[in-house]
Amino acid sequence: MKPIALLTDFGLGDAYVGVLHAVLIREAGQAQRFDISHGVPAGDIWTGCYLLRYAWPDLPPVAVVLAVVDPGVGTVRRAVAAQVGERWIVAPDNGLPAAAGTPARCFTLDPGRLGAQRVSATFHGRDLFAPAVARLSRGEDPHTFAMPCDPATLVPCPLPDPRREGATIHGVVLHVDRFGNLITNIPWTQAPPGAELRAGWRRVVERSETYADAPPGKAVLMEGSSGLLEVAVNGASAAELLELGGGDPVEIHLPPGGVESA
Repeated sequence: MKPIALLTDFGLGDAYVGVLHAVLIREAGQAQRFDISHGVPAGDIWTGCYLLRYAWPDLPPVAVVLAVVDPGVGTVRRAVAAQVGERWIVAPDNGLPAAAGTPARCFTLDPGRLGAQRVSATFHGRDLFAPAVARLSRGEDPHTFAMPCDPATLVPCPLPDPRREGATIHGVVLHVDRFGNLITNIPWTQAPPGAELRAGWRRVVERSETYADAPPGKAVLMEGSSGLLEVAVNGASAAELLELGGGDPVEIHLPPGGVESA
């Protein structure tokens, strides 16, 4: 059995997560299961893509991921299974599968082949995604329950790449974590010493290796655990101090002589 990872926007106040686990126990009871997160804001595909991309490198090499952030549930959007490396992701085709990387293979789930007795218009996680994940965990050939589709037709991931113009790197805040740290889409290696982050009136140039070493109450640049540039404040929220949030634009202005090395 291949291990199963779950990522949803279901929260823990309702029974939806428990029902997913119940279906997986029924259909793939020997598989190890673990949660990436169930705290994605409701319908927030951007955050779902970020959390999936953040966790992806550390997942078991043959994991099967059940990702359900699905504001289009019940509509014409596709339900797909995509293979990225040795891993599979089963999700709505709304950017989530593409967030994991470039798929080698892709399939559209077929309710008839899955043997679905019911397909609720509001709970494809239970009726389509979880049964497909269980079959992949058991090592079944996806051709038995899905139709091949062209990976190039998947909806692109909404997370943008940074863009460089001369000595300026244009980026965005990808995510604000629960501590208020601002995680950008700019690799730390592109922000050499002396680089300045700008966002409107805000300017941040001081750097710190750890949160505790930063001057209390002052925004600093740091290398985050994903290798991306973060803005943090020791003991406080950088998002609140700088009044920035997910999707907001930021710029890195490189120091003289730092253009070639960044």
